[in-house]
Amino acid sequence: MGVSKLSSFVPKKGILRNKLFFPKVADMSWHPVLRQLSRLFLVSTCSLCQRPSSDVVCSNCHRQLLSCQWKGSVKSDPMPLLGTSASSNILSVLPWGQYRGLLKQALTRLKYDHQDELGFWLGCQLGQRWSHQTYPPGAVVIPIPLHGQRLKERGYNQSALIAKGFCRVAGLPLAEHGLVRVKDTAAMHSLSAQARQQNLTNAFRLGQKLPPRGRSILLLDDIYTTGSTIQAAAITLLQAGYKVHCVMAVARAVFSSP
Repeated sequence: MGVSKLSSFVPKKGILRNKLFFPKVADMSWHPVLRQLSRLFLVSTCSLCQRPSSDVVCSNCHRQLLSCQWKGSVKSDPMPLLGTSASSNILSVLPWGQYRGLLKQALTRLKYDHQDELGFWLGCQLGQRWSHQTYPPGAVVIPIPLHGQRLKERGYNQSALIAKGFCRVAGLPLAEHGLVRVKDTAAMHSLSAQARQQNLTNAFRLGQKLPPRGRSILLLDDIYTTGSTIQAAAITLLQAGYKVHCVMAVARAVFSSP
């Protein structure tokens, strides 16, 4: 297809802002394909404030995000993993920042507003934050998966996008489909700790293209809150003979103790 023909598929600027053409244009939540085409023909903009920017996030928004970055040391969290040895019950949680302010907004846009380019960018930031970290030889990164129905609705797994950016910086291999979510769990933000655990019972199974058993795994998620999801995923891997080295997360809930 020539340039002249391709350009006929790209709406003019005035039409792009017309809600009749695209219902979510008011908040710039374009369909991913249209948004990528627009970057070729229009001035690229910051995914958070929509101001002109040569990068996914402009320098002003980047500064605001840095104010959310996790400060100080990160201690290991005792995680009661049923059916595992006591030495396996301690996992380090390594976050990039606190789940608040513009970082909370960025993750919301990534998950619900089709701003998928934020995933790889945030993953790179996470990798740079922990660039001094030493990982076990042969360690592999596995993102927390979405259930198939939710993946179909969203179009992508935000944790997998983040993991790709993280692995690019950290130089670690990625097993994108290492875990499969077989249970479409209910929203857990309002559930008690016991209800969360019951909600996630048997929620995961081993997936495809996993490394040999005995290798160390880095679990990666977008947000770490109570750790219920991570525990359920870690139990699946530990019971299958893998070692879970640590948990990487872009954001950690502020109420969690550092």
